[in-house]
Amino acid sequence: MTNQNKKVYAIIPSAGSGTRFSSNAPKQYFKINNETIIEKTLKHFVRLKEIEKIIIPVSSEDTYILDLEIIKNERIQVISGGATRAESVLEGLKLISSDSLVIVHDVVRPFVSPDMILNLINNFNHEKEDALIYGIPVYEALKKINLETLSVKNSVDRNEFYLAQTPQICLTDFLRDSIESCLKDDFIPGDESEAIERAGGEIRFLPGERSNIKITVSEDIPEERIGNGFDSHRFKDGDGLMIGGFKVPFKFSFDAHSDGDIVLHAIIDSMLGSLGLGDIGVHFPNTEEWKNASGSKLYKLTDEMIKEKGYSIKQVDIIVILEEPKLTPHRDEIINSLTKITGLSEANIGLKAKTSEKMGFIGKNEGAACLVVTKLNK
Repeated sequence: MTNQNKKVYAIIPSAGSGTRFSSNAPKQYFKINNETIIEKTLKHFVRLKEIEKIIIPVSSEDTYILDLEIIKNERIQVISGGATRAESVLEGLKLISSDSLVIVHDVVRPFVSPDMILNLINNFNHEKEDALIYGIPVYEALKKINLETLSVKNSVDRNEFYLAQTPQICLTDFLRDSIESCLKDDFIPGDESEAIERAGGEIRFLPGERSNIKITVSEDIPEERIGNGFDSHRFKDGDGLMIGGFKVPFKFSFDAHSDGDIVLHAIIDSMLGSLGLGDIGVHFPNTEEWKNASGSKLYKLTDEMIKEKGYSIKQVDIIVILEEPKLTPHRDEIINSLTKITGLSEANIGLKAKTSEKMGFIGKNEGAACLVVTKLNK
């Protein structure tokens, strides 16, 4: 790696007022799950020992930054920013030694991961390129419009365009010279790579992540709902238990009106409950219509309900409680089944099996139960 002898700094401009965001405070201080956007962003950088210092240019009128516990971190330095992003970055560059590397990141991209930051550092080759940035393809149809009338002038081939993201990395000296050149010409670059491009620099993309969104308007804030679900069934003579859409071989089956899949039924309960839509019995009662219905069918119908409300399932954490059979030998098959049914990745499916220590009807091996916590995003 060509960067191993160079110190790495981060600048996170935070002097903007967020005029397009409907909030009394600047948008970086809006809270997501009781944590401000800026705190979420900074935590990813603080975790990386590879970063020497994290510089945060803020507005001189900022009365919120000093209330944050995270800025007491010894590697964080808060400074006065400028009237524009470029000027704020330039103020930060004054504190960084020459021939270092600098990462610049939007303060309102709180869903960047430490791995993305580290990947940028490890892949940047300053001997062959002047900047390395993240970007994603344009998936929607792209149009050139008349700004006054909003009428379409013509369609544009979206395959020729990428959406630039941050973090972006480059050499401090080149970025400083590039920004100073822009400001001298009264040109305000949209991001650091535009300043480097204008100076004739070579810029390379790394594939970005669509989850690394920039929060610009209030609609960009992901709204989360959490739901709890529970289901239990007694055993009857049979040839296996439906667990997460997979039939686990066993001497019993579930005694139920439908297929008795305690995992999928608990997930359905948690999804409905998170949106105040009742429970599985309200929507799929013990009537002839739902007799012997599969858990996967009921899940699909429930998924359609929550999507009509603008939500989608993002994560499940499952606890199956039973004495027998042991689920460990079938864990991979159960998770694989759940990924196909829910569309979730394996990383977003937690699956644990517990016993009840010989207590109650489960302990007597008369049945099983399932507890689920589900997270939905809007």
